[in-house]
Amino acid sequence: MGIFVGELHISTQPQDIVQSITAPLANGEYVIFNPTNDKGKELEFRINDAREVIAQSYLANDREYFIILNAPSYSIEAQNALLKILEEPPQNVHFVLIAPSKNALLPTILSRLHIHTHTSKKTFAPFELNLKKLTLLEIYEFLRECDKQNRSTQEIKDHIQALLFALQANAITLGRAELESFDEAIKLADCYVKESYIFLPLLLKIHKKQKGGQ
Repeated sequence: MGIFVGELHISTQPQDIVQSITAPLANGEYVIFNPTNDKGKELEFRINDAREVIAQSYLANDREYFIILNAPSYSIEAQNALLKILEEPPQNVHFVLIAPSKNALLPTILSRLHIHTHTSKKTFAPFELNLKKLTLLEIYEFLRECDKQNRSTQEIKDHIQALLFALQANAITLGRAELESFDEAIKLADCYVKESYIFLPLLLKIHKKQKGGQ
């Protein structure tokens, strides 16, 4: 089967990738592993998911069979388990992994896959708050609404990006420390921190700035 036993698609629009891959395939020619909770929020791909993939890959197939893995992140334990099947893949099995970034996967996993990077110009919905007239009450109501939305990790990061765009549109300049707080917010989103906890310090800094604070 050669050095490459599958492919990795880097994309922030994973469902589009899934659709393009499965469209020409018939039922029974593929299976999709996309861990989610009971509210449909995408979850990290974990060791139990990897074990299911391994079990599925050993089912007898007399023709090419696609196993599609789609997740915002992959745990180290899950990747180590998958590496074993990628090193000695069953006959006719073709693995397709989808992730938002190459950094989501170990170099040993990357070395076994053809990598396809999909770039697209993403549009962001306007940020909900008027940043020039921001009040503490509006911040409080905004945070309450955030936790009701149950956004995915990528959706939270998009929401953070929308806030940055809103600051630019309102000509509100940020210092180095304030910009670094947005970098930290992205990292917190990747760690599954509650959305309201991520936005609270960002919005309080903006509120203080607009009130003339330093």
